[in-house]
Amino acid sequence: MASSMKDLEINKAVDTASATSDQAAAKEKHDDKHQSTESIHSRDDSGIALDKTEAKKKWFHWHEPGTSKADKKLIFKLDWFLLSYSCLCFFIKYLDQTNISNAYVSGMEEDLGFGPGNQLSWMNTYFSIGVIIGGPISNIVLTVVRPRIWLPSCLFVWSLFVLFLFKCNTASQFYGLRFCVGLAESAAWPGIQYVLGCWYKRSEMASRSGLFVMSGVLGQMFSGYLQSALFDGMEGKGGLSAWRWLFIFDFILAIPVVIYGFIFYPDTPQNTTAFYLTEWEKNRARQRIEEEGRTPVGKLDLTVLKRIFQSWQLYAFSIAYAFWSLTAGSYVMQYFELWLKALGTYSVPQINNIPTSMGAINFAFMVGTGIVADKIGRRGPVFFGVGCLLTFCYAVFTAWPASKGLKMAAFILTGCYGCYTPLLAASVNISCSNDPQLRAFVMAFMVSLGSAVVIPFQQYQFPSGDAPTFSKTHGWASGLVFVIALTLWTGFGIDFVQRIMTRNSDKKQHDSAEVPDSIDV
Repeated sequence: MASSMKDLEINKAVDTASATSDQAAAKEKHDDKHQSTESIHSRDDSGIALDKTEAKKKWFHWHEPGTSKADKKLIFKLDWFLLSYSCLCFFIKYLDQTNISNAYVSGMEEDLGFGPGNQLSWMNTYFSIGVIIGGPISNIVLTVVRPRIWLPSCLFVWSLFVLFLFKCNTASQFYGLRFCVGLAESAAWPGIQYVLGCWYKRSEMASRSGLFVMSGVLGQMFSGYLQSALFDGMEGKGGLSAWRWLFIFDFILAIPVVIYGFIFYPDTPQNTTAFYLTEWEKNRARQRIEEEGRTPVGKLDLTVLKRIFQSWQLYAFSIAYAFWSLTAGSYVMQYFELWLKALGTYSVPQINNIPTSMGAINFAFMVGTGIVADKIGRRGPVFFGVGCLLTFCYAVFTAWPASKGLKMAAFILTGCYGCYTPLLAASVNISCSNDPQLRAFVMAFMVSLGSAVVIPFQQYQFPSGDAPTFSKTHGWASGLVFVIALTLWTGFGIDFVQRIMTRNSDKKQHDSAEVPDSIDV
């Protein structure tokens, strides 16, 4: 570069025409400065000219920098129809998953004479058993039945079982129907995640998965508000208690979502018949995924299984998710409601409304931790920070001090537990990004393992009959042990294992690359 500048100066001294060359060089340098970051985005593999306007790097973007206008139009349609249904379905899923505890503290326990037993815990258990059994079955069916048919059908079926709950009068009836709800509802999470991954690029999935998960948090919160409103306005109407009306209204809310899914859900790029997508957009959707090297993963043979079970990711992330499940954090909102009810100073609407503050904390931490993790490029420190807060909360529960305000704050702040799910999912996606079979298996296995281990744990360590102190079973102390284990493992353990395994892998590659130089004869 320096020599070229000297040549220009010499030419300027002997040739008056060099002024024009200087201007051209200056213009070229100016253009290079502004186009250096956009040159790689100037045209994609499909030959589509991309948007040349490259803004400064932001902490958040909805589209990949340099996305063409045609691609933005395609993505807008996917967001409008595919993502909107995904969010609505997940909203209904968590609405129906949470409604049982709202009903329990809103008159069900007294009306049906459940008393101090563990009926609520068993309702949770039967639901979880249904989820564990139904998940693998749903994944198999999804390979032969169109998602546009299968997923809305599952939503309709589990909503029917939710509707039938309003007629229940015995605990065994609730157990059977809760199992059926879990069995049908198990299709929602893996099915929707699968379809989203078929349409969106990796760089587009993070923000949309976050929105998808947050819709479930809003569903948890809305269930409390709905039960509160029904208690004020529908108690005794039609000869039904307000808690029975909750199941009826949950069914009514699901019907428009079912119809919306049957009409607008786009299936996958390979078999879509969506009327709102042009033929070019359908072809472009397939091409976008192929550009990332994401092709069908093929058969699951012994070679693949050997690679999976020899991977460090399978064990590191499964242990993390098991620790997270064994904290029983997903049930703390129920325990919050039971504590408020046991105090005897709060009305039924207050018992349903106050715990929704946990959902607000959950929402805030999902957004905040995702931003921080992307900003610093590491998830270990974020895991550790959230784990320290959870440790404080569980320490308060274990000590169970006289201060009502301190316990109230601990319950509300425990809402931060929810951010672990998207952070762990992101960690799996990143560490297994080059192996789709490993990524899919690890994601499914860790969730199944977490669901399996928490069933006996919450049943025997956190029986609803011993709520909210769980002094007989030492439930909070057990939870505290797993919170500490979760904090240390996700904060330091996973990173340590990854560094060791990466170093060993690099060493093997380096050793295999060191071969004797060939000799020319």
